[in-house]
Amino acid sequence: MPARIDDLLVLNANLNKSDFAKYLRDREAVLPNDFGGLGDGVADDRTSIQAAFDRAGADQKFAMIPPGTWNVSGTVTLPGGARGLIMQGTIRYTGTAPTSVLVLGDGGTIRNAEKLYTGLNVIRQTQSDWSSEADIGITVRNVDASQIELRRVEGFTIGMRTLGDGRGVEDSTFTLGRIVNNRIGLDIWCATATAWNTSIRYYGGHFAQATGVNAAQDRFGVRFGNEPGAYTNHNRHVFDAPNFELRQAGSNIAIPFLNETSGSAIIARNMRMEACSPLAARHTAGAQDCEYDIAWTNTYLVGIDYTATANRCGNAVINRHRAPASRFQRFLAGVPNTRAAAFRQSATEIGVEGLITIATSTTTATFMADFCFNGLADVAPTDRAVTLAANRGLGWMLDTSQAKEFALAHWLTSGASGGRLFVRVFDGAGNVREDIAGDVLASITTMQWNGPAKGWNAGAPMDDANFNRRQTIRVGASVAYAQVGVIGFDGPIDLQSLRLYGLPEAAPAVLNGTPLLTGALFGSGRREFAAEVSWDLPSLAPGATALLDVTVNGARAGDMATASLVSSTRFIELDAAVWSNNTVRVMARNISAATFDLAAATLSVEIVKRRIP
Repeated sequence: MPARIDDLLVLNANLNKSDFAKYLRDREAVLPNDFGGLGDGVADDRTSIQAAFDRAGADQKFAMIPPGTWNVSGTVTLPGGARGLIMQGTIRYTGTAPTSVLVLGDGGTIRNAEKLYTGLNVIRQTQSDWSSEADIGITVRNVDASQIELRRVEGFTIGMRTLGDGRGVEDSTFTLGRIVNNRIGLDIWCATATAWNTSIRYYGGHFAQATGVNAAQDRFGVRFGNEPGAYTNHNRHVFDAPNFELRQAGSNIAIPFLNETSGSAIIARNMRMEACSPLAARHTAGAQDCEYDIAWTNTYLVGIDYTATANRCGNAVINRHRAPASRFQRFLAGVPNTRAAAFRQSATEIGVEGLITIATSTTTATFMADFCFNGLADVAPTDRAVTLAANRGLGWMLDTSQAKEFALAHWLTSGASGGRLFVRVFDGAGNVREDIAGDVLASITTMQWNGPAKGWNAGAPMDDANFNRRQTIRVGASVAYAQVGVIGFDGPIDLQSLRLYGLPEAAPAVLNGTPLLTGALFGSGRREFAAEVSWDLPSLAPGATALLDVTVNGARAGDMATASLVSSTRFIELDAAVWSNNTVRVMARNISAATFDLAAATLSVEIVKRRIP
């Protein structure tokens, strides 16, 4: 029986170098010494290493790089037929042309499975200027169910690349050591449409830059990417306790994760960020369901940078540094039962207390308040919900000047599927922003511009079958206010409840019902409207009356109306009734036996919308 690798390592400690080399030649491993290699840090050992690698592949043995510095002037490739590679020494690249120095495994469609690559240690004699991405320390191709231990890779544009070529990289474990002075430390890459790179575990990793190394250039710890047209759904990559010291200084950016793919579930746990930009990740495409858990950094204001080409959000930064007790989702607003909160805005219109009523029909409105209705036709109460027509919705107006990300949950009667996410956005002056790239992203749907509505709606209905019932919304940097809600779109929906959540680091204002939204449409989600005026009553004889019409925007016939006068007398009786739209008529009657002539006083008038029985 061949000796196990564990046995070999024990023997290595007990035999001298010559005896150990002979033992390996006879039993398990092929060494470059067998082909004239020296490992003295002077000779070019490329030919001898490649000969040893070829023999290991042909004989299905391990290749071994003994202690020493093994110079190579070009690429050395270990074929997939080899059982693995044991490195005790260092491979040093002495050339200048960009190349991948150590290549492990076959490319194309060949599966490179059940391998052990341990002690990998590849450095560049002269520091790369990072101008070419062909400059790679180690390339690991098509590995599956394998163990890879990296001791060090230093001085390249790309430190280590895991490459799905004609098939994939999957279900393997990487133990990471020092990854130093590389523009991209670990590059998770696919070369073809038939490749994949998925379901990998990573432990440790010290991604670092020395002071002054290509100081003006951006640098990243881990990149997820692909060739144009290649597979782009990299998913379930789990990192445990990576350490990033990327040396952000001056104008450069230094970000632990760069995700240029549309995969999901990139999970980093207990990250350390030292001398990095205040960004855990940059996303440029459709990545979602990613989590970056930060154990230590020099700020708690760490986020995700979504570039203009990003088309999904739904990712999270969990910053445990300095504020662990606050790391919970924050409830912002909600209506647990729309039917119970429904009221009559007018004889033909229904509203829901706490929610803006949204119209998506063709509109000429441009100002924020003019998109916020207190109630509309085509909204109808049922026995336990509110039915919204296809062009109707319910939602909130949010201050997004600082907070940019929100989560929305809705429920239709009996858990039915349907409804679409809807978002309108506005600038700091309250003017609607129309069809601007990057203004609105969602987590599990593409947001489509709806020109007639001057808003964005989801590209698909919300349902559990497509995993998009729960949605995260992210608005762009220039969006100061956002209207967020659910609309019928595909047909009537029976909306029973709606809830809104935010990230824990912010408590943005929900503006429903505030004077900011009064405008011409009289607020949003309000049952109560009030006005105050000064009233200098005339002299009133016993039984005499005086009338005053008071403007109360939002008042409609049938609303309950009350009035009160700031006066110490109890002999003036006030009656109030909605006389016409937005007008409440107040009648003052002298109920005493004497004549009264009161000084001017403040008259308060209030109307309350009727609840639906």
